[in-house]
Amino acid sequence: MRRFALPLGILLLTTGAMGQSYELTIHLRTGETITIPHDGIRRLEFAGVTTGQPDLQSAAFLLLPNFPNPFNPSTTIAYEIPATSHVTVRIYDLHGALLSELINKTQDAGRHEVRWDGTGAHRTRLASGVYLCAVACNSATLSQRLMLVK
Repeated sequence: MRRFALPLGILLLTTGAMGQSYELTIHLRTGETITIPHDGIRRLEFAGVTTGQPDLQSAAFLLLPNFPNPFNPSTTIAYEIPATSHVTVRIYDLHGALLSELINKTQDAGRHEVRWDGTGAHRTRLASGVYLCAVACNSATLSQRLMLVK
């Protein structure tokens, strides 16, 4: 098995005439080019390059895209926390006014979800529009836009 530790470069998968042979061409920042025949590729490892999905075991606090978005009548807000932490999930209007607090408690590490039904204080239905969701975990806060359509 060949192992490569390469600085970040450009990867190209090329084919020969009529698509009969495959090879991987790597163009390095240094100007060097490395070509590996398809049969020689078993596993590629990159040193100093972040690729693909984050390792959730060592990942920081994540706010995932809400779904559906736009929504009517409700949307699901999902987030992941790396350790047991105090979490708040709040909904704001575009002027920064607090409309609803969905979560305000300590939660265990892992993925969590909360549904928002498009209501504000005293469960009043809000108008169509763009709202902001802020999820705070300890001292970090992440936010995203939610679009309510009626």
